[in-house]
Amino acid sequence: MQSLAGPEPVLQWCYNSAERPSYLAGMRPFPMTQLIHENFSIVMTFAFSRRPLERMVQARFSGEWKYLNKALFDVSEMRAQRACLEFAILLRQLDDDDPMSEGMKKGDPDGYGDLIALDGSTRRLTLRDVCNKIIHAASLTWDWSKPDWPVLICEAQERQDWQRAEIHWVQVAAACGNIMA
Repeated sequence: MQSLAGPEPVLQWCYNSAERPSYLAGMRPFPMTQLIHENFSIVMTFAFSRRPLERMVQARFSGEWKYLNKALFDVSEMRAQRACLEFAILLRQLDDDDPMSEGMKKGDPDGYGDLIALDGSTRRLTLRDVCNKIIHAASLTWDWSKPDWPVLICEAQERQDWQRAEIHWVQVAAACGNIMA
């Protein structure tokens, strides 16, 4: 009887191995970087369309439009949250399989945002930190206070050694633009 658990994960075989098991012979390689870009695109589209959509609803619709608001804002926010999580998981997997350069990991001097520790101190986030904070967050929300500078807020779960991460999504764009698809 053949065991379902192999010596290495299927994802690794599909991603970077020249020798693939015979049962995977007909499958295409896992398109990791393509999916990273796809999820990043969903998040950016959400982040930069929110304000124009709010202005459009305010200018063109009067009264309560419960289902329009749900379609324009609630559904897209849920999809963007899922895309954030998929983006973070896939980017971490890519970094595990093919480590990023130190420059890309750290970003520019401002990093990719800020981590607020339990004692209130802050430090810059690396790209790996961004992934970890998204994956381990209790909640993901957005700060729209600066025009054209959406900030993803990751609130920590209980018993973590941090309070909140503020991820500057425009900074993440620079990193994503360096990932070949």
